Amino acid sequence: MSDLIYPTLDLFLYGLKSSLNTTDAETQKNQAAFLAQLPSDTQFHDHDIETEYLEITHPTQINFISQNKTLEGYYYAVRLNDTYGLQLDCSINNQTETQPAKSFAILKTEIEQKLNKELVTIGKTWLLSGWLPENSSQNPEDIAKDCYYALFKDTYWQPEQGTFLDGKVFEIWRSENTNDSLKKATNALNSHENHVIIAIYTNRESAEQAAEFYKDWMGLFCYRNKITWAYWQSRLVKDSLLNHYKQIEENRKITNKSNSRQEKQNITNSRQILNNIDNILQQYTIDLLNLSFQKKIIEINLSNYQLRLALIKEKAGQNNQLDFLEKFSTLANKKYLPQINKDVENMQLGLQLLEDTINATRSRVELEKSERERNFQELVAVVGAGIATVSLVKETAKDCKDIFRFKQVNFFCNYPLSASLIVGIIVGFMVWWLRKRLRA
Repeated sequence: MSDLIYPTLDLFLYGLKSSLNTTDAETQKNQAAFLAQLPSDTQFHDHDIETEYLEITHPTQINFISQNKTLEGYYYAVRLNDTYGLQLDCSINNQTETQPAKSFAILKTEIEQKLNKELVTIGKTWLLSGWLPENSSQNPEDIAKDCYYALFKDTYWQPEQGTFLDGKVFEIWRSENTNDSLKKATNALNSHENHVIIAIYTNRESAEQAAEFYKDWMGLFCYRNKITWAYWQSRLVKDSLLNHYKQIEENRKITNKSNSRQEKQNITNSRQILNNIDNILQQYTIDLLNLSFQKKIIEINLSNYQLRLALIKEKAGQNNQLDFLEKFSTLANKKYLPQINKDVENMQLGLQLLEDTINATRSRVELEKSERERNFQELVAVVGAGIATVSLVKETAKDCKDIFRFKQVNFFCNYPLSASLIVGIIVGFMVWWLRKRLRA
């Protein structure tokens, strides 16, 4: 059997208070969503100051009431700069008798019932802990595996391992495929990606000493989850940029096809294409800046993660082996940051392509506009010449019998309006022909 004394489950949950482009209304909405996780009578004190770690409730630990009298637990809420952190702790209220590994399923159900499902989070970490009975011969990894399967139905068990305060520690996490992760990027609370730490201590003293590290874990897990969240946000931004790029190509094909056929686009269509590209340019530029912003988030939190991990190692002492937690730093340095750097470079080329396209389209619109204005001026000149001729011929046609004695011109004299129109058309055509010859 896989038995532990005082099995305890902690959920560390994180949600943004504000970000670079968050409005005051959105910040208040985020705060309200976070407060909804706590009891309604919670005394909340979030001073508007920049701080690395601020406890924001009074009392700092708020016991929660469970209908199951065998359980006990509490809420612990903090703010870490622009991020809210919430620890929900639940354990079997018995520190003398052993409990089966499946007890963690009961603890998880209790915690999940306390959560407001509408909360949009940036990540979460599960921490399972307990200590072995005296003179136990059980394999800590077998116990940890049974505890993990009590919480999660998947069969993935490839943990990183280490030691912490004379106990065995296991970390289980994995990167999902891109499509699944993009779907979950906007709400990590409902994702299927689990970051789990399982600590099996040798005795009660070690477990109680480990409880003093909760604040350190709160910060470390926050930085880790923000790095993961920022990376998947960057995948969403990249996907948006690629969609913009496809739209650019569609507009390029329209203009190139027209040029290859030497067709004259309707100026209205040309202006529409220009407006479309202008809008794409604006969105593309915003997304490109956002991509760089996600990179900065990863860099800052990676630095904080490494610093916090170093402090935990120093606090725990030399006999602890927590190097497995550094593998996440390696992943961020060797995969996340290089990938985003490459994406930024590629999308910068896309921006140059977009700018070239919009300049070419703008030139085409201006050319069409100039040609249309010139044609209009041509029409005015021709029509003006024709109207002037019609007026002149019509006025002189009244006295044409006195001027012309030939029968051949009787038509012009008898029908002055028709005659003036014919002459006006002839003159207008001659003016058009002469202007065309001069331009050639």
